[in-house]
Amino acid sequence: MARRGSRYSLERVQARARRVRHPREAGLPRRLIWWSWQALAALARPAAFAVLVALAGFSAFDGMRHLNPVADMPDRAGRVNDAFASLAPDAATAASIWSNELETAMQPRAGLPPDNALAASLLAAFEPIAGRERFSSLIWAELHARSPGEAEAVLRALPVWVRQQELDSVWNERMRQAAALAASEAAAGMAPATVRTRLNRASRLYETIHASHAAFFAGHEDGALNLALLPGLSAGTGELWLQSDEMATLAHCPAGEALECALARMGRDAGAGQGARLLRAALLAGQVDDAFRSELQLANEQTLRAIASELGAVARYTSNIDAIRLTALLETPQDAARLRRLSLEAGPRTLALAHFHGRGALALDRGEDILPSPVTAEAWERFVLAGVFAALAFGIVLAALTSAFSVRVTGRAGLGQRIDIAMRELLLGRKV
Repeated sequence: MARRGSRYSLERVQARARRVRHPREAGLPRRLIWWSWQALAALARPAAFAVLVALAGFSAFDGMRHLNPVADMPDRAGRVNDAFASLAPDAATAASIWSNELETAMQPRAGLPPDNALAASLLAAFEPIAGRERFSSLIWAELHARSPGEAEAVLRALPVWVRQQELDSVWNERMRQAAALAASEAAAGMAPATVRTRLNRASRLYETIHASHAAFFAGHEDGALNLALLPGLSAGTGELWLQSDEMATLAHCPAGEALECALARMGRDAGAGQGARLLRAALLAGQVDDAFRSELQLANEQTLRAIASELGAVARYTSNIDAIRLTALLETPQDAARLRRLSLEAGPRTLALAHFHGRGALALDRGEDILPSPVTAEAWERFVLAGVFAALAFGIVLAALTSAFSVRVTGRAGLGQRIDIAMRELLLGRKV
């Protein structure tokens, strides 16, 4: 608390104010100067605050203009979709290719299971293969009895939001109709009736097999798995029994088979165990070519562990069967990481992508896609400057609040009150 006799106590300041003349008691020149000072004093703080806020906003906006453009950043997901869309020039051809490939995958073959793994991947890839927008445009043309060219011209003439609404409505309705036809995935409803029947039968017949191989590759079974029962892993050459880790260790290690022994022992590893079993399955099923097999035989344990870890990740993004079959794309140990990154984006569509593009599918991956920082040095400088201006603006508000609190607590006049009484005495003068 300020002492009563303090020069800047509120009581002393108020007493001084009572001794100052009222503006109407002063002469005209003094009044004009006083009013000018009052206007300046009243506007100074708000004007300074507004200028600082404006400068902060301008600096931030200018900094955003110096950011790296997002359009130039790599887009692996876009490349995957483009690879599917490039299979056909129009929606009708794309749908025909998709339907034919799906029917071929589910075609009954003597002594072999239908390729329902590829069929599942094709079902997941229907949208990017057909192209949602161009397929919806084709359906819209059929509904309105127009040719595809006329329909596209009409749709292009509509406002963007109306066109998108029309295409979304057509797509959603067709998917609803397809879902009503298929017991599994909605895209199955777009397939011929015979293929839908085979898909539904396969999902029932191979449910037990799927559960069995999932447990085996997870390391929960000690027996052996017949790979010939799994789709796409047998060429009619008889049974292909993949031994458990313990059985493989006992069989291969005393025989001096270094690669198989190393992979079998790696099965106990929590991080690489699943991938090691998948790699052993790929070697047994002939999915690995001779050149890559030779590289694996020369690889050290660290390299094998890295490849196995990558294959385990591929299986998590796709499936165990897909991961085994996708090892056919690998030519070098580095390709395993590329396959993992590709499967991260393509997901269950990866096997279909490899089916259409072969080893060229790995070319869609261009490394880790390490994005350059969008904040350039110029942008950073402007953002820092914007922060300084914003801090100064906040400081003005904080100073006003602090001064008001100080006056209330201490009873001592603030700086603004001191300047005000001094200017009153100077410009208006004291009463006689």
